[in-house]
Amino acid sequence: MKNKIKSIVLETLGTINPVSFVECVVVNENPLSIRLGNDSRMILPSSVLIVAEHLTNHTRQVRVNGRTVQIYEFMDELKKGETVMVAAVQGGQSFFIMDRVKE
Repeated sequence: MKNKIKSIVLETLGTINPVSFVECVVVNENPLSIRLGNDSRMILPSSVLIVAEHLTNHTRQVRVNGRTVQIYEFMDELKKGETVMVAAVQGGQSFFIMDRVKE
């Protein structure tokens, strides 16, 4: 499966640039998978995805004058159908989901 994805990505993106930027669509939330481009054959599984923290559920602590004031929980996980911008590393071995795309 991984080799098939790699070969499809190499054909689609070429190997001229070490990183290519591609719009993708979230196909599944858990486990996360995305569709590369408009081709339904090019579904990338979570095993090859790297997701920026701000696109996940996470917590943050706020400090004011050196004291922790409050802990905030952010529920920012990606949802099915959302469009995301992805940096595809040459060779199709990893894909970094950088941000949501607003149209």
